[in-house]
Amino acid sequence: MRKNVRPRCRIGCLVALLGVFVLLALVLPSSFWWFVLGAFLIYVGLCVLRRY
Repeated sequence: MRKNVRPRCRIGCLVALLGVFVLLALVLPSSFWWFVLGAFLIYVGLCVLRRY
Protein backbone atom coordinates (compact mmCIF):
# COMPACT_ATOMS: atom_id res chain seq x y z
CA MET A 1 0.00 0.00 0.00
CA ARG A 2 1.12 3.51 -0.72
CA LYS A 3 1.25 6.02 2.04
CA ASN A 4 -0.69 9.22 1.68
CA VAL A 5 1.46 11.76 -0.20
CA ARG A 6 -0.83 14.71 0.56
CA PRO A 7 0.81 15.83 3.86
CA ARG A 8 4.18 15.92 2.15
CA CYS A 9 2.75 18.14 -0.60
CA ARG A 10 1.26 20.52 1.96
CA ILE A 11 4.58 20.80 3.77
CA GLY A 12 6.36 21.49 0.48
CA CYS A 13 3.87 24.21 -0.46
CA LEU A 14 4.19 25.76 2.99
CA VAL A 15 7.99 25.82 2.77
CA ALA A 16 7.87 27.36 -0.72
CA LEU A 17 5.42 30.02 0.46
CA LEU A 18 7.63 30.78 3.46
CA GLY A 19 10.61 31.17 1.13
CA VAL A 20 8.67 33.68 -0.98
CA PHE A 21 7.79 35.67 2.15
CA VAL A 22 11.43 35.73 3.22
CA LEU A 23 12.52 37.01 -0.19
CA LEU A 24 9.78 39.66 -0.16
CA ALA A 25 10.80 40.72 3.36
CA LEU A 26 14.22 41.63 2.03
CA VAL A 27 12.74 43.87 -0.67
CA LEU A 28 9.55 45.45 0.71
CA PRO A 29 9.42 48.14 3.44
CA SER A 30 8.32 47.30 6.97
CA SER A 31 5.08 49.33 6.72
CA PHE A 32 3.85 46.87 4.10
CA TRP A 33 4.39 43.95 6.47
CA TRP A 34 2.37 45.67 9.22
CA PHE A 35 -0.48 45.93 6.70
CA VAL A 36 -0.11 42.23 5.82
CA LEU A 37 -0.12 41.29 9.52
CA GLY A 38 -3.30 43.30 10.13
CA ALA A 39 -5.04 41.79 7.10
CA PHE A 40 -4.02 38.29 8.21
CA LEU A 41 -5.33 38.84 11.74
CA ILE A 42 -8.65 40.11 10.36
CA TYR A 43 -8.87 37.05 8.10
CA VAL A 44 -8.15 34.66 10.98
CA GLY A 45 -10.71 36.43 13.16
CA LEU A 46 -13.37 36.09 10.47
CA CYS A 47 -12.57 32.40 10.02
CA VAL A 48 -12.86 31.81 13.77
CA LEU A 49 -16.17 33.70 13.93
CA ARG A 50 -17.51 31.72 10.99
CA ARG A 51 -16.54 28.39 12.49
CA TYR A 52 -18.15 28.97 15.91
